Amino acid sequence: MTEDTPRTGAARQLSTGSASVAAGLGVFGVATFVYLGVVGRDLGPGDYAPVSLAFTLVNALGLGLFFPVEQETSRLMAFRRAHGSTAPSLRHVLRYLGITWLLIALAALLAPGPIARTFLAGEPSLVPVTAAALASLGVEYLVRGSLSGSGRYLRYGAQLAIDGGARAGLALLVMALGWGSILTYALVLVVAPLLAAVLTVSSSAVRWLRQSPTSVGRTPMAALVATTVASQLVANAGPLAIAVLAGPAERTGAGSFVSAITVGRIPLFLFAAVQAAFLPTLSGLVARKAFSEFRHTLRVALWVTAGVGLAGVGGVALIGEWFLHLIYGRAFTVSYVDLVLIAVSGAIYMVAQASAQAVLSHRRDRLGLIGWISGLVATVAALWLPLPLTTRVGVALCLGAAVSAAVHGVVLTMTVRAWSGGRE
Repeated sequence: MTEDTPRTGAARQLSTGSASVAAGLGVFGVATFVYLGVVGRDLGPGDYAPVSLAFTLVNALGLGLFFPVEQETSRLMAFRRAHGSTAPSLRHVLRYLGITWLLIALAALLAPGPIARTFLAGEPSLVPVTAAALASLGVEYLVRGSLSGSGRYLRYGAQLAIDGGARAGLALLVMALGWGSILTYALVLVVAPLLAAVLTVSSSAVRWLRQSPTSVGRTPMAALVATTVASQLVANAGPLAIAVLAGPAERTGAGSFVSAITVGRIPLFLFAAVQAAFLPTLSGLVARKAFSEFRHTLRVALWVTAGVGLAGVGGVALIGEWFLHLIYGRAFTVSYVDLVLIAVSGAIYMVAQASAQAVLSHRRDRLGLIGWISGLVATVAALWLPLPLTTRVGVALCLGAAVSAAVHGVVLTMTVRAWSGGRE
């Protein structure tokens, strides 16, 4: 049975939900720059590097490991709500969380030296802190999934605002008290997500999830996790490549390049507002077999994503260097070409991510993985180009995102045609 509701309904829901999340993301984004700016100015480029790498590792690996928790929770809840049926069982999600936390703890206990040398600029004290920060993110993403899956986007936005506000506030407090160090600033990444999760969890959503949950419609987590990890490797290959390829003499340059990525990819904060509401909205349309509304909502989202990306590239090209110095100070410097390449890669990555989310709304997790693996291969291959290190990494980010976007576009077209049976 086809249930094709008015074509503007889901687009309006996506717009409203995105606006609520965007408000929280605005606070989160500004607060993140305050946090990173305070750390950079207090510690200087040299000591800022390990903290910035820990920040990048937590966000990249945290997204890869725990964003699937949000996605699976969100799309299961949205699917059930669209049918008006009972709550989904999340036992497989909770089992995955427990196993992942255990593996993170074991890695931190058994291999602190290699982890510190490879990813954290040789700072072993950051290994347990990074592990604890990852565990905190797991809790936060579980709560986020329950909020987006139940349509509670105001609360979702509030969680982002609280998380960001706690990061900025605690960093400012550490600096004011004279406690500034690599370790104390890293500990902020542990406290902020936990505080935000505890303050925004929805008791009514939890009650619904506990009322006669069933396992129908659940998806094995492995493919979804692999897809998300691959997507984050494509997105965050820059800082990781710099951490691996840069020698001791290039440590200051590594810190500057990571700071440039946070500036050059500001538009990704705006896209995250669309992404939070995108998957549950499309999952609901797929559940109702709303063919034309799905196409309309997808088309609107892709045009908005492309527009945000182009505007971001233009903004970075015009004022990116000035903004970098404003936030971090003039000691943080990268070339104009590198900064623009970072912005371009972020714009292309947003289009790839939007297409991938549409594929995931059809529960085609393995097909989504193909696009990100293709992009990752292209990224690694481009790191062999005979260019200066930072420019080489910037080009690699662009090529990897472009290949992923192209493959996702083909997969999405085939998936939608098969699902709708050629209907328009």
